[in-house]
Amino acid sequence: MNQRTSSDPLAALGRAAAGLKLENLPREAVQRAKQRVLDTVGCLVAGYDAGIANEIRAFVAAQGGSAEATLLPGGQKTTASLAVLAHATYIHGLELSDAAPRGTVHPGNEIVPTALALAEKRKVGGAAIIPAVVAGYEVEIRFGRAVFPSAFYRGWWTPGIFGGIGSAVTAGHVLGLDAKGLDNTIGIVLNLLPSAAARANEEGESIKWLIGGQSCAAGVLAAEMAARGVKGQREVVKGWLSVIADEVHEERLTEGIADGGFDQWELLSGILTKHYATVGPLTASLDATFDLIAQNNISADDIAEIHVDAMRRTAIFNTVHPENEIAARASLPYCLAVAVCKKDPSSLLGPAFRKEFLQDKAIRAAAEKVRITENEEYERKYPAHSLARVTITLRNGKSFSQEDDRSARGRYLTPTDEDIEHKFTLIAKPVLGATKTDKVIALVRKLETLPDIGELIQALKP
Repeated sequence: MNQRTSSDPLAALGRAAAGLKLENLPREAVQRAKQRVLDTVGCLVAGYDAGIANEIRAFVAAQGGSAEATLLPGGQKTTASLAVLAHATYIHGLELSDAAPRGTVHPGNEIVPTALALAEKRKVGGAAIIPAVVAGYEVEIRFGRAVFPSAFYRGWWTPGIFGGIGSAVTAGHVLGLDAKGLDNTIGIVLNLLPSAAARANEEGESIKWLIGGQSCAAGVLAAEMAARGVKGQREVVKGWLSVIADEVHEERLTEGIADGGFDQWELLSGILTKHYATVGPLTASLDATFDLIAQNNISADDIAEIHVDAMRRTAIFNTVHPENEIAARASLPYCLAVAVCKKDPSSLLGPAFRKEFLQDKAIRAAAEKVRITENEEYERKYPAHSLARVTITLRNGKSFSQEDDRSARGRYLTPTDEDIEHKFTLIAKPVLGATKTDKVIALVRKLETLPDIGELIQALKP
């Protein structure tokens, strides 16, 4: 384990985060922050009727409380803390929100709901939201990187652990905490985390949805307590990171921070936009499979074997017959079977995880044809490259093979605004309708000019 200790990483992170203002952000950081907002609210809307959404709404309704924020997209009023609990729960199990491969985290899941709810509570607009979102991404991803990849392979559900950190920093920023306040906010949330144990994709069933909500709510609680003078822990490395990981890179906590501010941006270093509602490491295999079956007119009945040679972090998702939708989103054999049987990438945005798909005999038969091997060289190249090779062998002896690198496809790590808006339209339009969908897109395009977030909140109600 790396035992070198930074002078005071919490102080450095607090100063850098507190110093972020709309006017001192790089133009690309503003653009990427707005993309993250649109992408995440699309996932929020799409998750309204998914997973345990009904259960979490019933819980929120039973709590009462001040009418501080809007429960989207239904429009009920509740406290900001309960709104973020519900919204992040809608999003988390859907497996469509963004990811930061450098830290094995899903920042938007907790950061964007927090920014929207606290902004509505405080009646502030885009100029407050954008730097708060950036601050959350910068700090959360640095924490994830500090234990990358050890914590993930040790068995922690890292998005659940680190999501609370992003939420806490974003909440503190919107609340107007200074450098010491944000420093202390991080220390408090570390005391509330880790909160998520291993195998959330396999054995947890519906509880996985709640992991995101709980983590997000813990971050808001930390910021609210910091604002009231509560003190958190100070020892980050030995007292926290070393507990959850066998290998700690503490220098990554403050990497890219100089003269009290950020000069290297995690937000610009590869945030993954997901186009399949699956765990991220499946993407390259799915893209290669869709290409092969389209280019060579392959049908599921023609296939003798689908061989996937992939990174370890892909190969571990090897359940052949998942028993529920959460496990299905984390099953490479199942998702490849859907690809070859349905030949429709949009089915993996959600429909493929319904009960009738899970019980489909053709899909189950195709899943049994999948063979997965681990490629150590691919693993060493991650996260700069996310590689997989798919070879489809037909019953007549012919075979077709393609290596794919998720990092080489622009829509994932360097999406255009049009890429994000297209995805948002696909997943939000069935809930919001065409007019409201277009209005949300237009409002997020000019988010930095909105004096109050209320107009965007209204547009997110069908």
